[in-house]
Amino acid sequence: MTSLSQRKSRLTFETGDTIRERGRSREVVIECENTFAFVRLKGTKTRFQIEWGAIYHAAAKLAAAQVRREKLAARKAKRRAA
Repeated sequence: MTSLSQRKSRLTFETGDTIRERGRSREVVIECENTFAFVRLKGTKTRFQIEWGAIYHAAAKLAAAQVRREKLAARKAKRRAA
């Protein structure tokens, strides 16, 4: 596997996720750089920069919140059964 810092060509890909913007559904496009990524909608020029670490931290927070919700649901189900 080649690291992003050693790539000679640009890495850009279109995701399967769509977002409604200006009355149209548009696919999300990711443009990868070495320390960050640009996120934009297909057919638009506006792009947002996000660091790879920020993506990781956001995913970790979502996973922790999911675990908390599951534990809370299990406690509520246990109380109802008792």
